[in-house]
Parts: sequence; structure tokens; C-alpha cells
Amino acid sequence: MHILLVRFSSMGDVVLQTATINWLRALLGPEAKFTFVTAQEFVSLLDTHPEVNHVIGFDRRKGEKWKDLVKKIDDLDNKEPIDLILDLHATLRSFRLKLTYWNIPALTVDKRRWERFLLTKIKSVKLKRLFNSKFFGLETQVERILKDFEGVFGDTRAKRRTVDFRKGPHQELTSLSELPVYPIPGEYVVLAPSASFLYKRWPVESFVELAKKLLEETPYHYVILAGPDDKFCEVFKEIQSDRLHNLQGKTSLKQSMSVLAHAKLCIGNDSGMNHIAEAYGVPCLTLFGPTDPKFGFAPHGSNSRFISKEMFCKPCSTTGKTPCYRDKLYCMLDISVDEVRTNALEMMK
Repeated sequence: MHILLVRFSSMGDVVLQTATINWLRALLGPEAKFTFVTAQEFVSLLDTHPEVNHVIGFDRRKGEKWKDLVKKIDDLDNKEPIDLILDLHATLRSFRLKLTYWNIPALTVDKRRWERFLLTKIKSVKLKRLFNSKFFGLETQVERILKDFEGVFGDTRAKRRTVDFRKGPHQELTSLSELPVYPIPGEYVVLAPSASFLYKRWPVESFVELAKKLLEETPYHYVILAGPDDKFCEVFKEIQSDRLHNLQGKTSLKQSMSVLAHAKLCIGNDSGMNHIAEAYGVPCLTLFGPTDPKFGFAPHGSNSRFISKEMFCKPCSTTGKTPCYRDKLYCMLDISVDEVRTNALEMMK
């Protein structure tokens, strides 16, 4: 069987869907083939995954047309006929893909959009608790997706369904000797202050204060990981310490994966970096602002934690993209540096 899995974005979601691939491999055996369709910038997350046979990237940023994506899929389908499409995104784009290949059977995930939307409209903390207990809980997004597929593939509980990059060659793809700072003498903690949307970021000033305190109280090194557009990370230069290494914009995605794979701990927002770290078995401390961990994105590792403040206005959107309508971003500002510091120190023991 050849299955085409579709998830164009975002980075964290693509990482989480590797659990679906692991589960399918365990269920269908070594003869099954899996092709993953995603945005070009996330191809490097999957191109050496041991359970993925092919990765097809769609590069809209560089002007790639829809017909170019279809041609790539057609070329593969002619060589290795596709038997099933798993739509893990459930967007107009993925619907268009299913429409293009109407003759191939398809399954689509239920993203609980209606329930998530309703949760953003409830302005009572007590009602939110009741709603969460009925519709969400703390199941991961992957656990919910696999439940959707139970009727087709059988009992999902009997097969492994974890996000795990350690079984593949990922962490050795890029030697740490290629990084701007090498060697990092001793153990290090990763700080990941960025996120896909502005309102999902804990204030960078808080990250700076946290770094100062942790440098004083621990012997570890601290590595800043962020993308080339995250210029706000320049504020870390005010910290004069040879144990702080600011790699913002200096690493490729694969290099960032290598850094995360060897970390002692990752502290960051509700973002892809934390999901990647957990895929390597690295404990994560995740800070939730306008989004809700009950949407399925809470850290799943037994040694991981998250901090999320209960508020009448939270969650205000399903993705964290919507601007805050209050005078301050209380969901983030109410997370104190000392609270994060205390949790981090406990996790480092």
C-alpha cells in the first residue's frame, strides 16, 4: 500500500504528524510506502525520517504553481501508484488536492474546528472548564487523529504512536562542529523565544531576565535558537557571558535539530522548536499564551511541563494569530520569570 499524507504547515504540526507515520508503519509493516506532502521549508524535517519513503515539497514562497505540485505527485504516482490519501490538514488547499485526485480514496482528519471555535467564544472560566472536560481534556492532537482512523485501520492503542526522531539518523545529520559555536563545553539548555505568531511569544525581555538568572544559578550553557527574521533576539547581546550562545539566524533547520537533539532542556513558547526537542526525548518547558494546551499541543513527554494561565478571554483564537483586544497581553505577561525559573531549575535536577 502506498499512502500520500498531506500536511503543508506549520512546523510543529508537521513534527507531530510523524507519530501518524510511525503508527502506520507499525500497523502496515515494512512493505507499505509513505509519501509526505508539505511546504518546502519543512522538507528537511522529514527527508531522512526512517519511515518516510518520499517527501514532496511545495514552495509557494518562490512562486511555485499548483500545477508544479501536481506534476511532482503525478510523476510519483506513475512509478508507485498511490492507494490512499490521508489529509492531515483539512484546509482548502488539501481539499483541492483531494479534488484533483478524486479517483484515489481519501480520509480527512476532524480538527474539531467547531468545538475549538466555540471555546474561543465562551467568556466564563467555569463554562470553559466544563466545555474542556467534555470535548478536549489533555489528549494530544495525534491521539485524536488516530482515534478518527480507528474505524478504518483498527485499534490504534495496540500500535506505537509516538513522535520520535531518535530512531532515525536525524541527530547525526549535521555535525555540531559545523555550528558557529563549537564545542559548547558541557551541558546546555536551549531557549527558543520565537513562535509562528507575535502573540504567542513570551516577552523577549522576560527571556533575557530568565537567562541572566539561570546563568547565575546553574553551571550550564544557554543556546538561543531562532530564525533569521527574529531580529528581536539581538537584545540578548546585553548579557556578557561566555556561557550564552546566540544562534539566532545562524543555523539551518537541520542544524537547529542537531542542537535540540543534544540539549538538556528546551524552554520556549508553543512552537515547533519545542515539538522537535520532544521528538528527541528532550524535556520541554512550554509557555502558552493565547492558545490552549487542550487544543492538543501540550508537551507529551513524561519529563516535560507547560505553564498556561486560566483566563476568561483565553483562548481568544484557535491559532494565536488574532491580535489581543485587551490593553495588555495578560495571558503572557502573567507568566512570571520566577515561575519559569523555578520550573526550569526543578527540571534540571
